[in-house]
Amino acid sequence: MGMWILGSCVLSSLRAPQRAGAVLILMLVQWCAFAAQDRADLEPGVSAVIRGGRMIFLECHLPQGDAAKDLLKNYLADEEEWQIYKNRTAVAIPYSKLSVDAQLKTLQVLFPDDSVDKQGWWHVVKYAGADGVETWWSLAEWFTGSGPNQVAIRTHEANAALDDVLKAGQKVLIPMNLLPSLFRIPVNKEQLAEDTSVIFQMDSELSYGKDAKGEYAEYVLKKGETLFSGVAGRFTDFHEDKDILVACMAIQKRSGIKDARKAVPGQKIRIPMELLSDRYKPQGSQERQEYDAVDQEARKLAASRIPSKDLEGVVIILDPGHGGRDQGAAVKKLGLFEDELNYDVVCRIKKLLETKTRATVYITMKDESQGYKESANKQFVHDTDEHVLTTPPYWNDDARFSAHLRWYLVNDFYRRELEKKTDPRKMLFTSIHCDYLRDGGMRGTMIYVPGAKYRMSNHAPSGAEYNRFTEARGKGNVKFTQAECTRDEALSRLFANTLIDCLARHTPPIKVHSSGNPIRNVIKQSANRTFVPAVIKYSYVPAKVLVEIANLSNPTDQQRLADPQWRQAFAEAYVTAVKNYFGN
Repeated sequence: MGMWILGSCVLSSLRAPQRAGAVLILMLVQWCAFAAQDRADLEPGVSAVIRGGRMIFLECHLPQGDAAKDLLKNYLADEEEWQIYKNRTAVAIPYSKLSVDAQLKTLQVLFPDDSVDKQGWWHVVKYAGADGVETWWSLAEWFTGSGPNQVAIRTHEANAALDDVLKAGQKVLIPMNLLPSLFRIPVNKEQLAEDTSVIFQMDSELSYGKDAKGEYAEYVLKKGETLFSGVAGRFTDFHEDKDILVACMAIQKRSGIKDARKAVPGQKIRIPMELLSDRYKPQGSQERQEYDAVDQEARKLAASRIPSKDLEGVVIILDPGHGGRDQGAAVKKLGLFEDELNYDVVCRIKKLLETKTRATVYITMKDESQGYKESANKQFVHDTDEHVLTTPPYWNDDARFSAHLRWYLVNDFYRRELEKKTDPRKMLFTSIHCDYLRDGGMRGTMIYVPGAKYRMSNHAPSGAEYNRFTEARGKGNVKFTQAECTRDEALSRLFANTLIDCLARHTPPIKVHSSGNPIRNVIKQSANRTFVPAVIKYSYVPAKVLVEIANLSNPTDQQRLADPQWRQAFAEAYVTAVKNYFGN
């Protein structure tokens, strides 16, 4: 075991982050000395090892000099961390430190009986005895990168017959939507006999091809699905009804469907490639690589988060969407107005944070008649006395102008906290809204994060009309580097994923949007026109999300939004997510 020991002299010579990594490796190695192991070679000198059925790491026998760097950079998520391991004869690299590609290869060689199909990754339990025990938590960590995802895995219908304690030989499905993109192994298909198209790749439930009209993605329509919600609303980033309808017509024409109402289950639907969201582009495409690169950055940043007890030192900025003359979406006959609902949820979140944690809370708007008191109403009357808390206050006469003033105000809060030496990594901005999607069958929470590539050409609104406000005067020159944009999207995705998980695990569970990805990084208006909501596009706070808490056009969501207990449950789940995100 001598070659595995990291001496104290080596530890003391490393910088703090490197020292922490080395200590982790030392603890790993000490634990491994007492546990049963299994191993499989990835290449000469590099083996994937699993100990006790739960601990996975790479065992690397390193060459000398720069050759060690060349070897390690093929496996590490952060290539610069090779310095932690330099000048060692052999090292153990924790699974969490590996790149997604290396994690995939590691799981493939350790679990050769596993397979992937359209449903997801089917894992065959290998360890359930004296040699170790696999747990739902460990499976969630290995295959999704997040232990709390065990809830979504355990409650999937394919795993309904399995007990809390897994047994050797049992098959566990890790659903496709939880897997990292690289884990969704492509399946090559032969040329189709019925036409001249060539299918060259399959990813999840989409196959990709090219014919005389150009590139496309193909989807097989399922029972109960429509072109609106099952295809356009799922695989594109269109949000407004009119834009989704235009996409539907393009998909309908491309698929040779004369009447969309007569589309039947099993019918092959072709989606023009330019309409697809980046998340659903083929693996290897530039758009998909850029999307997956942010996921990779998120994994790296997750490991460097600063834990905070009781949210001490954490700053939460809350923005209740709309207000004043801008009521947002509404179902007037039910007394449901988006701005009133948004405001009530924010008031509930504010109270929980201020009474149950030590977080500092800022809010962008105030209702003069309500103050910040939660409402027990099941029906609301739309008032107009909400105002943005700028100097002087803005009474929300114009929705667009108000939206821009809010990010000016958020950036002012950000600068105040920087003056207090608050770490930007301990700040979070959330704008609360409600959706109104045309297809009433679409339900649940959807979250928007600031897509990195959609923020680079920023032309923030400024000028005399904004200079009337202290927070905006002379502050219109908003710029972000590519690295900052990537960091912001990665951190925002981390919180969005945490929130989605906490909503699903809350008692009672809170419905998450299931027509496609519930986390989106852009809103499309056409194949070539896109935008990121201004409040998260121009904000300097690194982690920022716009949350559509429910769909006001859906009857069930209407009942939920009208129920003050449900609004309280949403606020509780949000605060739990904040605590989890900041490592509490």
